[in-house]
Amino acid sequence: MTASVKSEDILKIKRPNAVIYAIVYIIIYPLIKLLFRLKVTRDNYAPPEGPFVVIANHSSFMDFLIVMLSFYPRRLNAVAAQKFFLYRPLDRLLPVMGCIPKNLFDPDVRSIIGIKKVLERGGRILLFPEGRCETDGVYAGIHKSTGKLLKKLGVPVISGYIDGAYKCMPFWRDGFRPGRIRIELSNLLSAEQLQSLSVDEINDRIDSRLRGDDTPPPVKTLRTFKAKRLAEGLHNILYFCPACKLEFTLETKGNTIRCSACGAAAVMDRSAKLTPLPDTGVPAGIPESVHEWFRIQADHEAGRLHENMEPVSERVTVRLPSDKPGGGMTQSGAGVITLDPSGWRFTGELNGEQTDLSFPIDTVPAIPFDPNDNFQIYAHGTFYMFTPENAVKCAKYSVMGECAYWRFATRIQMTTRIDSGLSAR
Repeated sequence: MTASVKSEDILKIKRPNAVIYAIVYIIIYPLIKLLFRLKVTRDNYAPPEGPFVVIANHSSFMDFLIVMLSFYPRRLNAVAAQKFFLYRPLDRLLPVMGCIPKNLFDPDVRSIIGIKKVLERGGRILLFPEGRCETDGVYAGIHKSTGKLLKKLGVPVISGYIDGAYKCMPFWRDGFRPGRIRIELSNLLSAEQLQSLSVDEINDRIDSRLRGDDTPPPVKTLRTFKAKRLAEGLHNILYFCPACKLEFTLETKGNTIRCSACGAAAVMDRSAKLTPLPDTGVPAGIPESVHEWFRIQADHEAGRLHENMEPVSERVTVRLPSDKPGGGMTQSGAGVITLDPSGWRFTGELNGEQTDLSFPIDTVPAIPFDPNDNFQIYAHGTFYMFTPENAVKCAKYSVMGECAYWRFATRIQMTTRIDSGLSAR
């Protein structure tokens, strides 16, 4: 247990501060409406009496604000990744707002206790069951324990389907781009339905709603307002050229992504569509969307995974949660991380001692990463940030690790992504 989030603090989850909530609504909500023409649809939403759980897809870092402000004046206790509680000023602000820390993709009894405490006193919970931002702008699937948890909680479930936020604040670049965003609030599951449906049926309904299967398309195309620098940073998640099959040859500038080896290139428009440049000689190799490109990349990695594969190793530095409140993640050691069919293994030095850590493949269903900085494994009650010597490889190890999970795990605990090589077996 890290010093930043103490076990006993989970028993003291606060009600979201009403004053701060109101200030954010009065000041921030109008800005969001102005910059993103936010449209909130409530045609299929009738707020239930008493406690309930809100679930939403997670397409951008704005999602917490979008969902929480859409439910105002009802206040939500949000479940958030533990790493956000490690940095100032969030280590003080998040507890005041009643947020509940969660170790991602790792059994975390503390967060479940916190959720139950909030609901028992009549509060409302906000969950992003995907567990991380969508890398390529499509629904990433959920851990199957989500249905089990909701069934056990036994309170109504409301969904918030967000569309357009990925185009305005994509995972792979800093800052935001003004555009159009909408969120549709709907009553998804009643307490009675939770009792009568199986866990798999509950998960299927969540998947369908958060994929947007039953949501009508917007009347106006959701796009950004400006058409400048739209592709810059895209090489932080796309590292494989589908035309020449080389890795780490992609470059971005302005609205263009281009392979420095073969010259294949495409231009991104305000709807995030990629149009191959015909004068590059190999336009047929370039897909029309970030998601399609990402799938080609995942298929490339999945095709190299087999039971007799050579272990893949990389020298990394390691950061661990600081023992100092608000201290963030601290440089804690270095060594070699290896992936093989059995899982991940780190050998090296941590906190001045020789260390040998194993992460069995069944326990690592997803590899969150911060582009061009680190990839993360959540295990042993904490989490580890690994930075390769070439930090641009973070995306590669995330994709390869998730493909390895779908290929080698003996018991799959995730629901499938949308039409993605990451969930191909």
